[in-house]
Amino acid sequence: MVLGLLDAGVPGSERALAAALAPLRKKYKLAPRKAQLLHAYRSLLSTGHLDKRCVPLEEVLTTKASKSQSGVLVVTVLTSPYPSVAGGKKQRFSCKWNCYYCPNEPGQPRSYLRDEPAVLRANQNQFDAVMQFTERCATLAQNGHPVDKVELLVLGGTWASYPLEYREAFCRDLYYAANTFWQRADKRPRRSLLEEQTLNESAATKIIGLTLETRPDTIDEDEIRLLRSYGCTRVQLGVQHVDAAVLDRVNRGHGRAETATALRLLKDACYKVDIHLMPNLPGATPAVDLAMFDAVLYDEDLQADQWKIYPCEVTPWTVIKKWFDEGSYVPYAEDALVELLMDVKSRVHPWIRLNRVVRDIPSNYILGGVDAPNLREDILVAMRRRGLRCKCIRCRENLGRSRANRDGVLARRSGEKLVRGAVLTRRFYRASGGDEHFLSFETRDQHTIFGFVRLRLPDSKAAPAAAFESLRDCALIRELHVYGQLAPAATKSTRLASRLFDSQQHRGFGRRLMEDAEAIAAHAGFRKIAVIAGIGTRDYYRRMGYVLVPDGGYLIKDLATPPFFAKLALAYAAILAFAVAVVLFGGDADGATPLRGLVLR
Repeated sequence: MVLGLLDAGVPGSERALAAALAPLRKKYKLAPRKAQLLHAYRSLLSTGHLDKRCVPLEEVLTTKASKSQSGVLVVTVLTSPYPSVAGGKKQRFSCKWNCYYCPNEPGQPRSYLRDEPAVLRANQNQFDAVMQFTERCATLAQNGHPVDKVELLVLGGTWASYPLEYREAFCRDLYYAANTFWQRADKRPRRSLLEEQTLNESAATKIIGLTLETRPDTIDEDEIRLLRSYGCTRVQLGVQHVDAAVLDRVNRGHGRAETATALRLLKDACYKVDIHLMPNLPGATPAVDLAMFDAVLYDEDLQADQWKIYPCEVTPWTVIKKWFDEGSYVPYAEDALVELLMDVKSRVHPWIRLNRVVRDIPSNYILGGVDAPNLREDILVAMRRRGLRCKCIRCRENLGRSRANRDGVLARRSGEKLVRGAVLTRRFYRASGGDEHFLSFETRDQHTIFGFVRLRLPDSKAAPAAAFESLRDCALIRELHVYGQLAPAATKSTRLASRLFDSQQHRGFGRRLMEDAEAIAAHAGFRKIAVIAGIGTRDYYRRMGYVLVPDGGYLIKDLATPPFFAKLALAYAAILAFAVAVVLFGGDADGATPLRGLVLR
């Protein structure tokens, strides 16, 4: 059937694939899945029956292609509900707090429910880090996704509630799983965390980012140092709300001040920061939730890089279920929630990525609150009808052919035209005691983004992060990301990779963004610039002159060398020449500081 597809002409879209398969299914009386066709195609390649790859066929046979179209392959694993401690004993909790909206299902890590997709996989693998990673990556590889650049997302309970030895062993095992992924049998023994990290720098499957989730009130200098020792590059903070009365009502245990402190400490240590926000909690109204969103949009002390919006849903094993059953907690109407989220999405800053608008909880668990798994799509449809547009990063990502157009050939040409028209856009805003520069390649209408870098210039050059002496007098590159179909790092020619995979990943966008960030940092008087790099990306930055330092595992580059200043003069002249527009974002809100953003094109 694969040979028949090739003989009939390579299908360039889902529609063309279905049309080409119809007569073949009838002829052979078979109805194989795309993964089976892809396996057969790979067998033909490995046995020499095909003398060269057919990348368009690989693309159209890839299942759920969007999973690798954001430039990374995200793999989610969960920690155990009963982590082992010294002596082989089991700790009987995964979070020492008791927030009233948070489910505590027996046998599951706190806040997670067994039938959620990632949780189900974790249970099937006994919450073992190696088994979870291997099973998930094997499935993704079978479905056509390259698994050489993986971003890890660790969920389950509260990270700081787990024993220190469990945390270190869990992270060690993730690097070990990546390092030995292609060894199907007779795998070597595990080594230390540091040794596995060092091996991962050159492994076939690299960990390019590690995200851990915790609470704002667990963040201090000691915790930040621990997070860096694991190779953590992004932290998810369960902020949930900023209204003191709402937080007290649900027994959250921290307030707005702890959130602001955590955001500042993490950013000054170069971390990327995501926050979770929960409208419709007990005690909240649409007006209270609007004030919360205004605060995280316009208060300089509450700026985050990514959001996950989780409207409160009543589930079993929670205190609020009792309130809901008694009638003392009645969520406000879904229509009011939709109106609120439409307003918020239309005002989200273009430097924020809105990852989620509703949590993926199976409907059989939801007893009250919003029960609409497609809420984000419903909101976007309603916004389009009103002429509104969301400017968040996720809504502007160039995700390849499937989003651009159902006709593969036309979409490929359209995507190429978009990339050729990309322009460097510079935005500036204040956040958490520092200047944030969001530099990106976008289309001129700013509707599509191809890549970006987050540059932070802390107000205090002397010691921006007391936890790390290595960051003294350092500008901070907190994130570099180039979107488009994930192009395998193993492809020898980067120019060929770009052409084969119709991707922005190997077009030089990343290097040009880094050079622009370095020029801005040097002009601001910083003598060094640091990158918080995933273990598997260290060689990429080394090729640009960055050096790994033991203190925090950052990669740092000296900006004070004479050759650099020669390049700086040219680069900064270009910045001034292309500064053509100033746009002010934000406005006054009750209790919120106006947040201003400067756009230079």
